[in-house]
Amino acid sequence: MKRKGLLALTGCDPKRFEVLQARDQLPIVNLGRWTDYTLRDALAVRLTLDLIGGEGDEPDKLGGVPPAYAHKVVSNGLRYARDFETLGGLISGRVLLGGAIFQSHTEDLRFSRWFAGPVESLGPWLAEIGREENAAPVRIMLVNAGRAANEICLAAAELGIAGDPGREPL
Repeated sequence: MKRKGLLALTGCDPKRFEVLQARDQLPIVNLGRWTDYTLRDALAVRLTLDLIGGEGDEPDKLGGVPPAYAHKVVSNGLRYARDFETLGGLISGRVLLGGAIFQSHTEDLRFSRWFAGPVESLGPWLAEIGREENAAPVRIMLVNAGRAANEICLAAAELGIAGDPGREPL
């Protein structure tokens, strides 16, 4: 699909897309006007927008992760989400994806780890990393990939963009 379809699926206005593109803050390969986008690309853009936040009006604007970092969280998280194989797998698995920053207990070191899975597995995942690395989580950045995939699939079906959007591979 072309950019117009991608924007329709993600709910991103053209100006915001252009700003993110110009600043290299999109988690997708963009070759300009000749790019053919996939539903996975639409998912990645939607997840980035969800992570950035910015909903609401001043002074009640809901902030999130800065755009310069949000697309990296999404790109890394999607690599770990491949176990769910399709957009439908993200939906049925109620998958959250993102990452956590940990602080070592034994040295002055912070590091990141990436996560993709249901909310029920987040606590055990954090505890396991803490034990293995002798570290504690400092910051957790997550986005609801199952919800975003569901929105993309519903919009794609409504617009007639794909036969079975839930089967789109990750």
